[in-house]
Amino acid sequence: MKKKVALKEKLLSFYNAFYYFVEGVVDLTDYYVPNGTVVVVRNGTRLRIGGVKSQLDLGWVKLEKTRRRKVFDLPELVETALDGRAVWLRTRETQNWVFVVSKEVWQTHREEVKKYLLDVGPRRGMGVPLTLGGDPEFELVDPRSGEIIPAGRVPLFVEGGLSGQIGLDKEYPIAEFRPAPAYSPEEYASNFLALVERVREEGVLLCTKGDFYPLGGHIHIGSSDYRVIKLLKNEAQSFVRVLDDFVGRVLLPTSGKGRGGYYSLFAYKYQPYGWEYRTPPASYYADLEMVRIVFKLVRNLVEFLLIEGEITYEVLYDERVKPEEYHRFLTPEETEYFLGFPERWARGEIPPFVPMDPAVFVAAG
Repeated sequence: MKKKVALKEKLLSFYNAFYYFVEGVVDLTDYYVPNGTVVVVRNGTRLRIGGVKSQLDLGWVKLEKTRRRKVFDLPELVETALDGRAVWLRTRETQNWVFVVSKEVWQTHREEVKKYLLDVGPRRGMGVPLTLGGDPEFELVDPRSGEIIPAGRVPLFVEGGLSGQIGLDKEYPIAEFRPAPAYSPEEYASNFLALVERVREEGVLLCTKGDFYPLGGHIHIGSSDYRVIKLLKNEAQSFVRVLDDFVGRVLLPTSGKGRGGYYSLFAYKYQPYGWEYRTPPASYYADLEMVRIVFKLVRNLVEFLLIEGEITYEVLYDERVKPEEYHRFLTPEETEYFLGFPERWARGEIPPFVPMDPAVFVAAG
């Protein structure tokens, strides 16, 4: 069965990208190239830049060394992309990224280019300026006795209170983390790990099981751009319906017995920056790779909807999304890892504690 969710309005394609369509002999030093610039070239164009010895013929474009001797902020060749059908440039002084692609690929393989830029673009100034955040909740456990410790008895959490990055939940005696907002799933995971490292010295474990208290793994979606914030809020219900199908239906069954009335799809709350998606439990924080994948999936889904204005996907009889649909937003390996999490969790293959081994931090970089 196919399902379609459409927004009443959408952002412009690739939103904050600056576009040029060029042909003939073009010296890119003549152009204003802010970060995230897209240059679409007609086949046979001779593009003059820096970072090449004399000329590099890629078939669809010839990259030539600019003839100008003194150039401020010269765009230089960094790497090829899309199997040689596109290239990345970067300006010398301001370090602005420029994406160059052939007009043929841009027109006939648009979906492939979009998928690539949705994945790579945010790290290079393209895409929508979305922010990722969270306020995961944990039961504190004494590793010697296995008993739950009220977070209010641990000085580190008391000091943070109801607003610190490491603090207390306002309703239950549990710990609440508030990592700094990030622009990528990797950055968010790094911000979270930095807080975990501070807790290691307290001699307690962060339990994600939630059999005693309703532990949430809420995901915050916002933006630094007021136009994006407005659209996020106006269309919140559409975004949440899609997140429920791709994310919520997978993670919700891993909630603990204490979740009670919080065990619910379509749970969200408006915030000044956008909104927070409240359906996911805290369980996935027991697997640090899951944290990265979940935030990558959510970000890519939200950005896709903002740019495209609608999404169509196939669902199974229980309304879960078909695995193949995830490949637009995750790699096949990430998809398998994500969808397999509930079974690994149910079989007890994943200890219900946030990994706190120092080696984890080395691996996370």
